[in-house]
Amino acid sequence: MLARGLCILHCFRPGESELPLSELARRADMPKATAHRIVTELVREGVLERGEKGLRLGVALFMLGARVPRQLRLRDLASPYAEQLHHRTRGSAFVFICDAFGSDAALVDTVRRVYGADDTRLGAEETWASAEAAKNVLRALGAGTVRHRRGPRTAEGETARARRQGFVAVRGAHTVGIAAPVLTVSNRAVGALAVAAPQDRIQVVTAASHLRAACAAISQALRRVPELVGQPAV
Repeated sequence: MLARGLCILHCFRPGESELPLSELARRADMPKATAHRIVTELVREGVLERGEKGLRLGVALFMLGARVPRQLRLRDLASPYAEQLHHRTRGSAFVFICDAFGSDAALVDTVRRVYGADDTRLGAEETWASAEAAKNVLRALGAGTVRHRRGPRTAEGETARARRQGFVAVRGAHTVGIAAPVLTVSNRAVGALAVAAPQDRIQVVTAASHLRAACAAISQALRRVPELVGQPAV
């Protein structure tokens, strides 16, 4: 039951506020009746909430996640650099932490570019592109292969290129997201920084250079926060 409940929660993707029960069941690959039973329990516990168009992540889940020490400390370290990236690239900047396996990314802070009322869709696409770029660059550091928006998993050469360059760029219909990893002194990823903007308003190579410099500065600061990296201070 716990594994299935977590599977339901993982169905929500960056930028998605609500999902109907039928879509949750489809993504979780379980019968709708089973999904309904699990969702009812999650709603009772406050982990999910019912919205106008479906179900959304609940406040209880947010409060629990906000207690994670590593998330709070890494976010505090990285947030000033996200502000700098926002101003230097004129795009939205994002801070991610990786999971225990180093293959997935959770968004913990955003410095959002301001759009007009007619361009709100760009904000959602920026969040998606930056999250995909962050996941890809983290997976490239491990055994996984890089996944792009269109098509199947890319060849091993693409993963090697991501490792060599130190960043990944993912293009959406209108925007591009670029991410670079935050590494410990032992070269282990603990998170990523990303920037995203409309494709005609950002230079990928220039933005990647700013990203890598910011990530290097955070990595240096991590040496003074051993509880974030799980190793003695250097």
